[in-house]
Amino acid sequence: MIKKSHWLLVTILILIALVLSIYFYARADANETAEAQQDYKFITTPCWFDADWTASIRCGELHTPETSGAFRLPVVILKDETTARRNDPIVYLQGGPGAGARLHSDGIKSWLSWMRYAALGRDIILIDTRGTGRSTPALVCAEYNRSNQQLLRQHTSLAEELALGFEVTRACFESASAHNSALDYQHFSTEQSARDIRALVQTLGYTEWNILGVSYGTRLALEIANQEIHQPQTTKLKAMVLDSIYPAGFGGVQTWPKVLDEALYKFFKGCAANHECTNAIGDSNRHIVQLFMDTLTRLRESPMEFTIRRWDGEAPVAFLLNDHRFLSAAFAATYSPRDWIKIAEAINGVAMHSHDQIKPLLEPFVNQSMSSDFNSLTFTAVDCADNLVMAEAEYLTSVGQYPLLQEYTRDQWRYQACHYLAAQRPLLRHQPQVPTLILAGELDPVTPVDWARSVHAEWKNTQLHISKNTAHSVLSSEACLLQSLVVFYDSPDKVFGGCLTQEPETP
Repeated sequence: MIKKSHWLLVTILILIALVLSIYFYARADANETAEAQQDYKFITTPCWFDADWTASIRCGELHTPETSGAFRLPVVILKDETTARRNDPIVYLQGGPGAGARLHSDGIKSWLSWMRYAALGRDIILIDTRGTGRSTPALVCAEYNRSNQQLLRQHTSLAEELALGFEVTRACFESASAHNSALDYQHFSTEQSARDIRALVQTLGYTEWNILGVSYGTRLALEIANQEIHQPQTTKLKAMVLDSIYPAGFGGVQTWPKVLDEALYKFFKGCAANHECTNAIGDSNRHIVQLFMDTLTRLRESPMEFTIRRWDGEAPVAFLLNDHRFLSAAFAATYSPRDWIKIAEAINGVAMHSHDQIKPLLEPFVNQSMSSDFNSLTFTAVDCADNLVMAEAEYLTSVGQYPLLQEYTRDQWRYQACHYLAAQRPLLRHQPQVPTLILAGELDPVTPVDWARSVHAEWKNTQLHISKNTAHSVLSSEACLLQSLVVFYDSPDKVFGGCLTQEPETP
C-alpha cells in the first residue's frame, strides 16, 4: 500500500493496519437504490493519456447522483481483442482505500502489459473510486502537504507527530466540507463505492461480470457481493477472485499491535534462517531482535539526515531518519520477503553510520509515500466511515499482549481521526453467494493467512489457495497463478487447481 501526501511517515503504520470489528450494517431499501441508480450516468470521453493505440481502449466518466456528492469517476475499459474473448468482463479493484487505478500514461502501459500476460480473455474495467486518482471533486489539503514536508526534516517524537497529525487532519476535513459539501467524509465509504461500481457495470450493458480484488479491493468486492443479494439488478455478478483478503471484522487499530509484532517476528525468523540476510546485518554474535531494537535506540538518540531522490523527477527530499520512521520503513519492507535484506543492510548501516546501506530501504518507502497514486485523506475518510471506534481499554489490552514495540503502538488509539469522523453505516462481514476464490500468502504480514483460513471455514461458496513462499498480493509474485485464473473465471464452480504447471497447494 502506498500513500499520497504522506502524513508523518510513521502513519503508514495506521494506514496499512486494517480495520475494526463486525458491527450492524444498515443497508438502503432496494427501491431507493433503484431510484438512485437512475441518476448515475456513464459518459464516454476522449482518453486523457498516451497509450499503445493499437489496443482497443474506451474511456469515460461515471457521474454519481447529486445526493451522494455528484462525483465524476474516471473509467478505462481495456477491450480484449482475442478470438476467444468472453462476454463477462473483470472489474479490477485495487488496494487502499485511497489507491487510484493508475489511469495515466505509465499506468495504462503497465495495465496493457498485465492484461496481455494474464490472458484472461475478457475486457478489464478500471475505475478511480471516490477521492482517488483523477476523480473529482478531489479531496486535497494544502496545509496537510505543507505539514508533512516540514515534519520530514524535524526530529519529533512519535506522540508529537501523531498529535499534530490529528489536529491538521481534522482541520483539513472541516475545511474541505465547508468549501464543498460533496467532500463531507460520509460520502466516502466502502458501501458507497460498491454502489458506484454496480451502477457502472449496469450502465455499460454487460449481462454478467466478475471481480478481481486485491487487499482493500477484496473488502469492496465483498460489499458488492452483499448488495447483489439485497439489491439485485439485471447485470449479474458471476465470480470473484480475492487476493490477500481484508474482510470487515479483521484488522483495524485494535489488531495493530499484533500485526506489527507478527510482521517483524516473521522478518526476524526469516532473516536468521537466511545466510545472505545474516551476513548483511554484520553482527553474528547478537540476536537479530536485539540488533533491531538497538537500531531504534541509536536513531532515537542520534537521527541521521538524508537527501532522498524522487522517482517522479521532482526535487530531492530532505529526510531525517529517527526511530519511528525507521520502524515504519522496516514494516513496509516486510510486505515482500525479497525486501528483507534491505532491512538487514539498513540495521548494519545505522551501526556503521553508512548512508549508502540505508538508502535502499528508505528510497522506495519515501517515494511510495509521496506517490500521487495514493490519497491518505481518502484512506482516513473511508476507514472511519466503515468502522466504529473501539474502547480504549480493549486496545490497551492488545498493546500489553505485544510488549516488544508497545512504546510505538500505545498512542495510536488516542490519535485516531475516527474520533471526529464518526461512522454512520459501519460495515458488517457477509458471506458471498457467488463462487469466490481466495488467494493468501503464507508470509503476508498485513492480511495474515489466518484471516483467509477463518473466512474460508465459514463460507461454503469459497475456495482457498495458499502460496507458501509468498507475502502480500499473491498475484504480483506468482505469475503462473495469474495466468491460471482464466480457468477459474471460465468455470468458477469447479475446483481450482492452482498453477497449470504445478500441483495445487493444500490449505
